[in-house]
Amino acid sequence: MPSAPHLPLEQLNDLDDSWTLAEGSHGDGPMLVRINNSARRWAGHPELGIRVGFAIPLNHPNPGGLPDAEENRIISELEDRIRELLQAGGPVVHALAITTGTFKEFVFYLKNGECIGPVHEQLRAEVSSHQVQCMAYLDPQWDVYASFATG
Repeated sequence: MPSAPHLPLEQLNDLDDSWTLAEGSHGDGPMLVRINNSARRWAGHPELGIRVGFAIPLNHPNPGGLPDAEENRIISELEDRIRELLQAGGPVVHALAITTGTFKEFVFYLKNGECIGPVHEQLRAEVSSHQVQCMAYLDPQWDVYASFATG
């Protein structure tokens, strides 16, 4: 995937994001992946090499299907809150949203890894409807994004 190492982070603007939907399978059920096509221009940026995923296990899992509309609505509001909190910590790209019958995960690439712990703790304090899990990795080549965005 071509990288854009010379784009200044000041140009980062999620209002310009363009998303597509891909379908696949996960275990014995469907998987939907929202892919931020606009993120391609940032892929591999040397200052956005930290990947963080916030996974939200469903309260009413449906392993053979997808979440019900009400739970999906609640988790969509959490998605907006996660993005807002991460953006307050510095430059961030919301790259993917993965939905299965057992969880939703939101994948971001960011510069400031020091904000991840405080953001996770704040979400855990604010959110009583769902468990919020968080994992972060160094992913300077944006391998996870590339695995979904190719093609």
